[in-house]
Amino acid sequence: MNDENKVRGVLLKMREETIDEIKDYQVVIGFSGFGNVGYLSLSHFIEKLDLVTISMWGGSSWYYKNNLESIITAYKHEMSKTIFVLSRLPIHVSSISIRFWDQLVMDILNWNARKYIVIGGLRELKRDVVSKQWAEYALNQSWKKKFKEVHTFGDKLAMIGPLSSFLMKGTIMDIPVMGLLVYCNDEEDPEASLMAVNELNSICKLKLKKTNELFKFDYSFIPGGEISELYEDEELKDNDDEEIPGYDLSDLT
Repeated sequence: MNDENKVRGVLLKMREETIDEIKDYQVVIGFSGFGNVGYLSLSHFIEKLDLVTISMWGGSSWYYKNNLESIITAYKHEMSKTIFVLSRLPIHVSSISIRFWDQLVMDILNWNARKYIVIGGLRELKRDVVSKQWAEYALNQSWKKKFKEVHTFGDKLAMIGPLSSFLMKGTIMDIPVMGLLVYCNDEEDPEASLMAVNELNSICKLKLKKTNELFKFDYSFIPGGEISELYEDEELKDNDDEEIPGYDLSDLT
C-alpha cells in the first residue's frame, strides 16, 4: 500500500494524507446528552454550512446534501478550517459503553488538530442564580497555555461521556480541549441549543448570521435497528465477554 493511502483509526478511520492536511484545523464535536445540546447544535451547522465528508463509522450509509453519511460522520469545512464530528442519530451518551467512547475519542485526538471543542449541556438546576451566565467553559491546561482564555467551569460540577473523555485524554496528551456547556433542561432543549449555536459561531469564526431558528435533522428515514450498531461493535467487545457498563446518571441528580 502506498504511504498516501494508509489509514489510521479503529472506528473513525482516516487517510494519513488527510490527517496531515487538517493539523491546523479546529475540531468541533457534539453528541446527545443533557438537553440534546451537542446533537442539536451541530446538526444545525451541518445543514447551514458547505461541508465535505472525510470519515464515517457505521454499518449503513446514505446521501444527504450530496454527502455520504453514516451513524457517526466527520465533515470538513475548508473556509473556517473546522472539522465537525457528530452522530446523525440522537443516541444519549449514557446509553453507550465507556469503551466505545474512549476508542472514538482516541481516534479523533490522534488527528492531532490545532484545538478541540466539545459541546454539551449542564442541568439548569446547577446554575448559579446570581450569575447571568448561561454557558460554562471547561478548559484543560494545554488550552489555557496556548489560547489564554478563561476557565469558568465551577468545582463539583460533573461531566460524563465523550466530553469528559476528551478533556481527560487531551490533558494527558497535551492537546488543547475546551468543553462548551450550556445550561439546559433535562429533556430536549432547542433554546439552549440555539445559544450553543450562536456561541460556537463566534468562537470558531464560522461567519453565519446570528439566528433565532434552529434547524432539526429528520432522521426518520434511517432504520431504527441501526442504533444497535453502537451497542454491538465486535472490535470493542471484551475477550472474556464481560459486560461493559454504560454511564450511570443516578449520581448526577
